[in-house]
Parts: sequence; structure tokens; C-alpha cells
Amino acid sequence: MNKMKTAGVKDFDDILEHVGGWGRFQHLLALIFCPFVMFYGYINLSPILLLFTPPHWCLVPEMANMSMELRRRLTIPPDAGVAGGWSQCTQYKANWSMVISENFNSSDPSWAVEKCRSGWEYQLEDFHRSITVQFDWVCDDAWIPAFSQTVFFFGAIPGMIFFGWFSDTYGRLPTIMFTNIIVLVTGVTTPFVMGYFSFIALRFVMGLAFMTCFSGPYILVLEFVESSKRTLVGNLGLAVFLTLSGLVQPLAMRYFGDWRIFCWVLFGQIGLVAFVPFILPESCRWLLANGKPEKCIKILKRIAKMNKREVPDFVYDAVYAMSNNQEKGADMRPSFTYLDLFKAPKMRRITLLTVVLHMMASLVFDTTARNVTNLNLNIYTSFFITVALELPADLLSIASSNYLGRRWSAALGLFATGGSMLMCAAIVDQQEVQLAVFMIGRFFATFSINIVFLFVVEVMPTQVRGQGISLVNAMSMLAQMLSPYVVYSTVFSSMAPYLLMGAIGLLGAAAGPFLPETTGASLPDSLEDVEEFGRDERFFWVPLCGANKRYRKRTDPEEVLNLPRILSQGL
Repeated sequence: MNKMKTAGVKDFDDILEHVGGWGRFQHLLALIFCPFVMFYGYINLSPILLLFTPPHWCLVPEMANMSMELRRRLTIPPDAGVAGGWSQCTQYKANWSMVISENFNSSDPSWAVEKCRSGWEYQLEDFHRSITVQFDWVCDDAWIPAFSQTVFFFGAIPGMIFFGWFSDTYGRLPTIMFTNIIVLVTGVTTPFVMGYFSFIALRFVMGLAFMTCFSGPYILVLEFVESSKRTLVGNLGLAVFLTLSGLVQPLAMRYFGDWRIFCWVLFGQIGLVAFVPFILPESCRWLLANGKPEKCIKILKRIAKMNKREVPDFVYDAVYAMSNNQEKGADMRPSFTYLDLFKAPKMRRITLLTVVLHMMASLVFDTTARNVTNLNLNIYTSFFITVALELPADLLSIASSNYLGRRWSAALGLFATGGSMLMCAAIVDQQEVQLAVFMIGRFFATFSINIVFLFVVEVMPTQVRGQGISLVNAMSMLAQMLSPYVVYSTVFSSMAPYLLMGAIGLLGAAAGPFLPETTGASLPDSLEDVEEFGRDERFFWVPLCGANKRYRKRTDPEEVLNLPRILSQGL
């Protein structure tokens, strides 16, 4: 009898139905996940403030006793092409003692011009002291802030590939701890750097842990939640706490006024990961896939106790059976490699489509954030606009995922982003209208990236989920390295950034509909599960149509052979 009942428990989602897929245990996990969203916001958004370059001009020590306006008028050549109207990298070459003694009130246009000789002074009355100010990374050294970001994203590529393998081999929990400790150490030691070399080295090391320090807990939490609540848990935390993280940062920077204190306060919070091993369990799906049913059952009993569920013994028997079956199905291999993502035709198609989808969604999301500089908005306004759009976009993504499904939500969101950007290219001379249309595009770029991130987690099977997501994220980091150049293309044409962003959005939209729909579906655990995942699913189906219309009816081959006899009997 137990064997018959055990046979009815086919995958981990069936086990969740018995121990509880949405109870007090999952509520606790959702709360534990929220600080990781905050930390992700710190890593992702803080460089905008840390590397900010305020208005600046050459420092002329001889004129230090004059008012800022007078000394700038006397020492700095005007430059209409620069914000503020004054040159940032050149000064007049003059006899300043004579200028002072003769009470000059303005410069002489005939004076020679030279590069800054004694450093720079910065307009800090309305802005904060950034690391760029600290080390004078302006003019000839202006490449350093942008290069540090390139190095950061470059570090993320091998980091995600390595930690993807590490996650699938050694578990989700060690990966979460390892990556967050890396971010903690690099974050709190950055204020001690002595120059650009040590700063760039720390940015590379932090980049190694970027995304994995967030995607690790993201994957782990979703694996314990029933399918109907995955969107709520995955996106609601992003909606609220990523927005909160973004709102806190400019306020904190303005309050402290110094990038070093800002770093210590923000990244010091990541020390909370020390409590993670005591409150966050290892992934049961990973334990099953790696032949550790005893540890899995121990966690399941804890879940059942917290959710106040009575679990029959045949469920735990099924855990052993599932673990044995997965080991046999994997030919007793101890681990999987990235090659497994490309061996089977359907797995290969899913991998390639998710790579394209995530690359385009990430690139257009990052580019629309950076392109705010082309809209002539100041740093704090642009920061708040970006963050303010996060909350409504995330909330809409929750509803859309459940009613339109993941694949069509992603496709329509990226299509709307691409269309909005192409409209911006057509109205470059109408700045107010263009700003409104651009913000619509930015809204849908944010909407799309939230859908895509959840979609990628769900569509990858447990056995290679860590490596699959790491590969996809690594490729998205490679794509994001192009975003500064998309924004910079405005020097060739004011239409260029918008045309490029439009093309990127439309290309990403084309990939979404050809992936299997994951809304309301059981997550695939093994590579073998992928072969049946989404089979006979209708191309234009969305959850609004109802579950009964999701799949095409399958025809039994034996019925086809007997069709003439059935028809003759009917006649």
C-alpha cells in the first residue's frame, strides 16, 4: 500500500503539498530573503554615488581668499559645452599676484590657457564627497571610474561560472555564505584604498561574488515555495526592499557627506550573514539531486512542524525513492557540468533562449538607467526616478506573471521597452515629451527584468540550476559591459542611444514566447524532466485562458491504428 502511495509522490512539489508549500516556514524564508535584496541594491546602485563626479574646475591656490564666483571668473575659461559653463580641465595662465594687486574683476580672453596645475576644487555645497573627489579622478584620470565598473562586471563573469559550479557541487548554503562574506570584506575595506590600483582590485574581487550573493538565496527561497506563490515571494521582496535600498542610499550619502562612512554603514550590514546557517536550511531539491535523503528528511520534518502539518510515512519513503531514481538517472555521476546544458536538444534550446532573453533584458535595463545622463537630470533626481519606478513595475510584474504568464509578460514588456525607445528617437527635439516616453520605457525595462529573473530560475532544472543561472548571468554581465558605449553613442547622434535600445528590446522580446511557460507548473528537477517540460503546450496560451486549455490533446498511436475499425462500427 505504501508503495502505491509513494508512487503518487512524483517530484518535490508533491512533497511540498504534504509538508506545506505556503505556511509559517515560507513566511520566515520570505523575511530572511528581504535583507539580501537590500544588500543587492547596495552592490548594484552604490557605485553611482561612490563614483559620482560633481561640478569641478582647476584649483588656483593664489586666489583662495576670493569668493568662489570671483576666482572662477578670473581663473577658468568659459566652456558652453560643459554643465555649469566653465572648463573642468583647463585654467588661465597668468601672473596671479598682479591680478590680485590690480583688483581684476574678470579674466582677459587673451590670456593663455593651460591644464590644471594644482589639482581641482569641487562644488560640494550641493553634492557629496565621492571617491572621485578624494583621488581627483577627473580630466586625464576620468577613465578610472568607468574602467572600475568594467572590471567589476568582468569579475562577475568568472565569478558566476565558478560559484554556479560550486553551488551545484557543494550546496546553496555554502555558496550564499561564501559570496556574501566576499562582498562584506571588500565593501568595508574599500575606504582604506590608497589609489586606483587597489580600488580596481577590490572592485574585481567584489564582482566575483556579484549576483551569486543575491541569486543564491533567491533560488533557495523559491525552491521551498509552492508554484502559485513563487511570483509573490520572488517579486514582492524585490518590489519593496530594492526600492527601499535605493531610497536609503542617496539620503545616507547626503547625510554623511563622505563616501567612506557611506561604505562602512552600508556594507557593514552584510555582517548579518553570520546568522544565516542557523536560520536558513540547505536546498532539499539539491539534497535529493545529490543523494542525501537523510538530511532532506530532517529539513522536511522541520518544515512540517513549523507549518503544523502531519506527514504520513510514505512521503518520507518517497524521498528515498526519488533520491535513488535521480542518482540512477544521472548514471551515478557525482556532479554535473556546464556541458549538460547543451547536450540534449530541448535543454540546449532552453539554455540559448534564456541567454538571449536575459542578455537583452539586462542590457536594456542597465542602459535605460545610465541614459538618464542624456536627459540632463542631476544625480539625485535620476537616482530617485530610477528607484521610484521600481516599486510599481515590480508590483505589476507580480500580477502579470500570474495572469499573462512568464513568457508573454517578458515578451510584451521588452516589446513595450523597445517601442518606447524607438519613439524617443523620433522625438529628440521635444524634450518634455521624450522624457515622458523614456520613463515609460524605463518602467517596462524594470518590469521585464523582474519577470525574466524569476523566469530563468524556474525554467532551469535543479540538477544544473546553479550552473545554468550562473551561465545566463555571466552572459548578461558581458552584455551590460556594452551599456556605457550605448549611452556614449549620443556623441555621434542624439538618436543613436534610443535606436540601439529599441533594437535591443525588440530582440529580447522575440526570445520569450519560445520558452516553456512556468506559471502554475512544477519546477523541473532533473535533466530528464526537461524533455516533458512544456510538452504539447499551446503557443498562445496564457493563464487567463484557464488551465484546461493549456495543452493540446495528445493522440494515442493505438487509437490512430484502430480508427478505420472504430469508424466502420459507428457506421
